[in-house]
Amino acid sequence: MPENKWLVIPKPNPNADIKLICFPYAGGSSASYLPWLSQLPTNVELIMVQLPGRGSRVFEDAFDEMEPLVKQLLKFLPAVLNKPYILFGHSLGSRIAFELALKLKEMAHHLPAHFIASGSRGPHTALKNKIHNLPDNEFINELKKMGGTPDTLLDNNALMELLLPAIRGDFAIAEKYSYSGKETLNCPVSVLGGKDDKGITEADLKSWGNFFASPANVHMVNGNHFFIDSNKDAVLLRLNQIIRSSLLATIN
Repeated sequence: MPENKWLVIPKPNPNADIKLICFPYAGGSSASYLPWLSQLPTNVELIMVQLPGRGSRVFEDAFDEMEPLVKQLLKFLPAVLNKPYILFGHSLGSRIAFELALKLKEMAHHLPAHFIASGSRGPHTALKNKIHNLPDNEFINELKKMGGTPDTLLDNNALMELLLPAIRGDFAIAEKYSYSGKETLNCPVSVLGGKDDKGITEADLKSWGNFFASPANVHMVNGNHFFIDSNKDAVLLRLNQIIRSSLLATIN
């Protein structure tokens, strides 16, 4: 098997009872989830997806289409699915995780013990505001309005020249993707939303349940769209509850 640069496992745990596989939001990297490690149960192995164009892969070409991205991930992910696992994605990450789960179902692979979508409308919803093709200065201004990236980073011209292709690629995927199929996934689904996320309603969050065998369990967290960064403790409190219930379900 080729070298696996797609999956970052900061603390390998061959004795783990369950694996938590996390997908970053547009413009994010695996580093978004590294602070979680200290607050997860010791029987959980954290696996963070690292996409090309950021982190240790900053000089690799980023993807701008969903299908080839998921196709590449499928070369590596099944090898670590030897135990029960949870898929977690925030915003764009939830949609990548969803497409991956659909492909795993096609391959007759066992589905996640739980699927967690965070800060995202259901996968059938196309984004109306298209920004990925804007000129650099306008694109960066739009990123500033979203508030997920520090201005000190966005104002660093040399660094942004390096990072912009990956960020644009992520937004291109997010803006071009919407699921139009009829498949559903037979696993529990939970959805996290920010109480102050003005762009995503509770109905948007609940719509994830249309693509699963049971309705979505929606949990609202204080914060805006980037509540997974600003309110990490509340996210992890809910996440650890889901982990415990998932482990109990695998035993019973």
